[in-house]
Amino acid sequence: MNELRKPEGSSLLQSLHAEVQLPIPYSEDVFLLHTLIAGTTHVVGIEELAPFLRPGDRLELVRMPSNPSDPNAIKVFTRDRVKVGYVPKKDNLILARLMDAGKLLYASIAEKHWENDWLRIEVDIFMTED
Repeated sequence: MNELRKPEGSSLLQSLHAEVQLPIPYSEDVFLLHTLIAGTTHVVGIEELAPFLRPGDRLELVRMPSNPSDPNAIKVFTRDRVKVGYVPKKDNLILARLMDAGKLLYASIAEKHWENDWLRIEVDIFMTED
C-alpha cells in the first residue's frame, strides 16, 4: 500500500514540493530543420568565400518580403553581411511566418563541399530567444 510519509527533518509541504517537477522554459535554441542553402551558384565571389565558411559557423537569416519571385524569401548572410544564398523556397513558408511574427532565427553550417561548380552548404536552422 502506498502511504504518504513525511521524511525526517522536513515539512509535509517540502516533501510534496520535492515530488512535483514543474516545467521550465527552454533555455537552449530550438532546432527547426536541416536544409541546403539555395542559389550559391549565383553568388559573385563564392569561390573566394568558401574557405571562410566552416561547420559550426552561424549565419544570419533576413526576411525579404518584397522579393518579386518569392514573398516568403529569406536571404542567408555571413555575420559580416556577405550574401551566401537563400533558404530554399520549399522550406521557407513556416520560417517566414515565424520571422514575420517576431521570432529570431539563424542558421548554423552543418557541412559544405563542392559538387562540380556548386558549393553545397547544408545548414541547421534554429529559433533563439537572443
